[in-house]
Amino acid sequence: MILIPTPVARRRRIPLTPLIDVIFILIMFFLLSSTFGTWRPLDVSLGRTAAQQGTVAAASPKVPSVLIVVRPAGQESGAELTVNGVDLSFEKLADELDRLAALGASNAMLVPEKGTDFQQVVRILDEARSSRLARVSLHMP
Repeated sequence: MILIPTPVARRRRIPLTPLIDVIFILIMFFLLSSTFGTWRPLDVSLGRTAAQQGTVAAASPKVPSVLIVVRPAGQESGAELTVNGVDLSFEKLADELDRLAALGASNAMLVPEKGTDFQQVVRILDEARSSRLARVSLHMP
């Protein structure tokens, strides 16, 4: 019997440098594309139309205790707030809403005027939600 020796193949090593480069690029992509903000739901009750208010008003008359009006302002200052006819800064909003809640206010209505930045409305809703008011609703004019 004749034995033919099989040639021994040289084993090639896989270069690891390109693999490490690809892994590094993937890590950087996922770090840069992910967000680290805190996301939480914001419950918003939208105001009703006139026809819906007529049918609901007889069942449960709910008049808002606090009226918050938001007007657009310059880009630097954000928005102008009026709470029950009194002009306030955003920093004093939570204190004023807590004061009104201590006096017996239970719900509030936020009315943004046209041209108000949506991010400002969400900031105000979030701040009002952190107060002691039971309910904050949004009314779009």
